[in-house]
Amino acid sequence: MTNNITKFQLFFMLIQTQIGIGLLSLPHDVQKSANSDGWISTLIAGVAVQAMLVIYWKLLRRFPSLIYTEITQKILGVFLGKLLNIIIYMNFILVGGLVTILCIKLINSWLLPLTPGWIISLLILTACVYLAISDLKMIARFFVLASSLILLLWFTSILSWPTPKEIQYVLPFGSSGIKNIFMGSKDSLLAMLGFEGLLFFFPFIIEKKKGVLKTISMANLFLTLFYTYFIFLTLITFSTEQLAQMREPILILLRGISFKMVDRVDLIFLSIWIVPMTTSIISYLYFASRSMNVKKKHYPKVVLLNGFILFLITLIPNDDAFITLFNKYVSYLSYVVVFLIPTLLLILSFLLKKHEMSEST
Repeated sequence: MTNNITKFQLFFMLIQTQIGIGLLSLPHDVQKSANSDGWISTLIAGVAVQAMLVIYWKLLRRFPSLIYTEITQKILGVFLGKLLNIIIYMNFILVGGLVTILCIKLINSWLLPLTPGWIISLLILTACVYLAISDLKMIARFFVLASSLILLLWFTSILSWPTPKEIQYVLPFGSSGIKNIFMGSKDSLLAMLGFEGLLFFFPFIIEKKKGVLKTISMANLFLTLFYTYFIFLTLITFSTEQLAQMREPILILLRGISFKMVDRVDLIFLSIWIVPMTTSIISYLYFASRSMNVKKKHYPKVVLLNGFILFLITLIPNDDAFITLFNKYVSYLSYVVVFLIPTLLLILSFLLKKHEMSEST
């Protein structure tokens, strides 16, 4: 029972896995293709995520007690399944490494410019390893608690509304063209990655017969609207030319807020936002460790090993060119692991008539 989670906890676990450092730079990334229609691109990305969640749900209903890397072996056999699991493992460990690098770079740029990156990496990963070793229920409780900081970001953004806003920056709607809007949705989709956590959380959900699809759909709706709100807010605050020069426009937005007793709200907020950023690292460390399908007694050692691998990845010289290239290839791998493989597994499960006896759930 120590690993069981409720649907309420599942809601926040999916959100915390998806929300993190990607939100801060998302308006900058999306405007490269979609310009002032970036908010529309995010809505389209939300629809794509919802379609994948339905595919996940149908696949998991056929194998309700198995996680992602166990389903691959059930459908494809042990040999092919293990080969595919290597790709899945590599994806999660590389995404975890990329998120950690971006987190360290952000902290170095905004908060601790004189602190060596390896020290920040060691501190963050130590906390992440400690939590990833814990039972899933403990991780879920921490994620629910950390979700209160999302409301803090929303409340802080409201304080920026008195600053000048120009609605003409986003008019006319759709002026970027359908092609560019869909290109922008690709960047939004990458920022929404993390919903694949359902493939690892599902077997541990209490009473998973009812309401799971509704829960994950509500989580996706919340995240989509949350991202759309912040993209729209930055678009009516800054012109597309300004956004092109801002790597973290949301932090720039918060920088414009000041009070008599409080200055640099952006730095105060970022100091707190470190927690939601690390939840993504915890999730991917957990996914990578679980995907190795080791026995429970060996699991802590696997988490420590993967935490050390993440630390080594952060030691690689990571200038902007390297991060761009790293992000590019990790994105391609994520498309395969998050979108292509689960879809093929679902199709094969029907064609080969593979399922568990409890398919009726």
